[in-house]
Parts: sequence; structure tokens; C-alpha cells
Amino acid sequence: MLRDRAIESKPSTEHRTPNTENRQIASCDHLAMANGFWARVRRYYLAGLLVLAPTALTLWVAWKFFTFFDGILGGQLRARGISVFGLGFVLLNVLILLLGALAANFLGKRVFHTWDRVMHRVPLINKVYSTLRQIAEILLGSSEDGAFRRVALVEYGSPGTHMVGFVTSTAASEAQEKLGARVCHVFVPSAVNPTTGFLLVVPEEKVRYLEMTPEQAMKMIVSAGAIVPPGRQSS
Repeated sequence: MLRDRAIESKPSTEHRTPNTENRQIASCDHLAMANGFWARVRRYYLAGLLVLAPTALTLWVAWKFFTFFDGILGGQLRARGISVFGLGFVLLNVLILLLGALAANFLGKRVFHTWDRVMHRVPLINKVYSTLRQIAEILLGSSEDGAFRRVALVEYGSPGTHMVGFVTSTAASEAQEKLGARVCHVFVPSAVNPTTGFLLVVPEEKVRYLEMTPEQAMKMIVSAGAIVPPGRQSS
């Protein structure tokens, strides 16, 4: 009797096996659909961030820039009862244009040259002033032959290894007399933090000038090489 019951129960077990497999397959399909759904959500979210983040950060920086410079003269104007939004920013730009016009003539050049010498001789202040002046010359300078206006590659360390730097001077110097060859003074900024770096005195024939602008070189240095300007052929 027990044997007959065992034999009768066996087909019923085999009969339930396909249903169990179907449920497992359905569960796997459901899990795969859920994973695919969240993968699409993650992809769409990252795509949205890539679109929104640069625009939002640009607007935020522009707003901070505007409010900062507007507050330089805007605070004084509001203290005198003149409250016009953006007037401080406009007046500051007019003042900068007037200072530029003054610095461009002969008398203004002598005045600002004297001021520059004074600022370089004041202890502590000269460190901050010289650093900010270097950055301003890199970012705002217009003369291609001026300091920090030419980007170059110089070999440093092991043969075949080069560093990106700014040619600050090619004028005759004591180093040129000692080396017996025409030399270039090249400032090589530190990656990520370009306010520090070191100076190289390199023979002119070993300096390879690049066509990238100082602004492009600064972006490459600050980003540690993540942002590389395209070459002439690739552009």
C-alpha cells in the first residue's frame, strides 16, 4: 500500500516541477526588467546633470562675479541714497577703462611703474602682489612678446620627458653670459595650483614653442592634463 502511494505521488512531483521553473524564469525576468529600468533612470539622471550642471555653475559664477563687483561701488552708492541695481558694476567698469587709458600714455606708464616698484618692495604684500600680477599677465595680457604670453615645451628630467611652461624672458642676462648661448627663462607652474612653480633657464634651441594660447595652457595645467586643447590638424 505504501509503495503504491509513493508511486502515485511521484508523477505529481514531476508535474509540479515545470510550474516551479516557470516561476523562477518569471522572477528572473522581473528582476532583469527592474535592473534595466533603474539603469535607464541612472543614465537619464546623469545625462540631465551633464546638461544642467555646467549651465547652473556658469550662471552661479556669473551672478557671484556681478554681485561682487557691483558691491564694490554699489555699497557706497546705496549708503548715499542712490540705489540703482547694477550701477556699481557699470561705474566700476568705467573706472577700469579710465585707469587703462591713463596707463597707456607716457605719464601714466611712469606713475604705474613707480607704483609697481613700491608694491614689490613692501614686505609680505609683495608676495601676494607679485603672484596676482603674474596670474593677471597670463590671463589678461595681450602682447605676444610679453611675459607669460608664449607657451613652450621644455625637456626636464629624463630624456624625452617634457613640461609645459611660459617663456617669461629671452633678454640677455648673466646666465646667458655664463652659458655662452642664448637662453630663455621659462616658468613652469605646478599642476592644479599654478600660483607656485619653478624657473628653468633653458638654451633657446631646446625650447619648443607651442601654438596653444596661455589661457588654454592654464586650463590644461589647472585640470592636471584632463583638458587638453586640440592640435591644429585635429581642429
